[in-house]
Amino acid sequence: MKAVYLSIWMICCILVGDPHQAVGQFQYKGYLKELGAFSLSNDLSTIRFDNIVHHRLETVWFVGEGFSIRADVRNRWISGYTAREMPGYGELTGTDPGFVDLSHNWVDRRGHVLNSSVDRLHGSWEGDAWEVHVGRQRLNWGKSMVWNPNDLFNTYSWLDFDYEERPGTDAVRIQHHWGFASSLEIGYRMARDFDRTVLAGMWRGNTGTYDWQGIAGYYGGDWVLGGGWSGYIESSGFKGEASLFLPDGTLTASVGGDHMLQSGVYLSGELLYNGGFEDAPGSEASLFQPPTASNLFIAKSGYFVNASGSPHPLVSAGVGLMGSFTRSVHILIPQVSYSVAENVDFLVLAQLLRGRTLRDLTDTPNGVYLRLKWSY
Repeated sequence: MKAVYLSIWMICCILVGDPHQAVGQFQYKGYLKELGAFSLSNDLSTIRFDNIVHHRLETVWFVGEGFSIRADVRNRWISGYTAREMPGYGELTGTDPGFVDLSHNWVDRRGHVLNSSVDRLHGSWEGDAWEVHVGRQRLNWGKSMVWNPNDLFNTYSWLDFDYEERPGTDAVRIQHHWGFASSLEIGYRMARDFDRTVLAGMWRGNTGTYDWQGIAGYYGGDWVLGGGWSGYIESSGFKGEASLFLPDGTLTASVGGDHMLQSGVYLSGELLYNGGFEDAPGSEASLFQPPTASNLFIAKSGYFVNASGSPHPLVSAGVGLMGSFTRSVHILIPQVSYSVAENVDFLVLAQLLRGRTLRDLTDTPNGVYLRLKWSY
């Protein structure tokens, strides 16, 4: 029955909608991506290939009087080495971690998985000073770029570059705002197990060139207090956040900055103190999975530096380095993007894993990705 609902909904979106233009209070947009992933050993003796054809559809129905309904779906055809050789890969791909199961595998056979999953499905009401959102949505409470201790609802892995929208969660969110950049927000994440529920509040305010926030609440078995900021020092951005989890006293904190040079080169960097890290067997495998707010990385400390720019109006390029001061972890991330045509982009990106900590994680530590994306 779940598959039938997904089919009817997607067909209706295509038949009724008109891209970017409201027709009868309904609009949609999306993209289609082809991603080829090569995994290589250091000596190039082993080369593995995975492929993902990824279609995304984002829809909004404006009901009227401040009410709207949003529904977004991801459709992915995954094939290649991982889908063929990893036991239970199809089941893992089709697993929905939310309170409601909105994921379905249309095809699940060795080497091929076709999955549809809904990562946004919520109703909203927006008034002059109040907002209420109920359903699968993204509650983004983070201030930092890479690691977000304040993001109690939707933590994500920075290395999962092909999921720009980030996961959603089944939640209720109520917000009251007043003045400039001032608001009070309460969020509740639903879960079948009480230890996975989240109930927290956030206050936001502004002083001069700085935005501030404070958070407090219950986070899956812990009480949490925290806060964050974003602002400027001269012409450079400066932001950070921290959360304290009780009763254990676990602290996670990140601080970073960014600066645009006169040459057009954009520089950014961030530091992490990851107090909740536990060196458990297999913890390295979580590097590409959504972490918890109390354990954001595979080491006690983390750093990330990045430089990017546009040497040509149609070309953007950058290189990033992620690692740790306390474990032998180093990840080099170079990338180049080319605008092939209007709404069509081609990306080449690599993730090169180095260090003793990652040595046993995989025998193909070098990932090279080629992606063609058409947006509509």
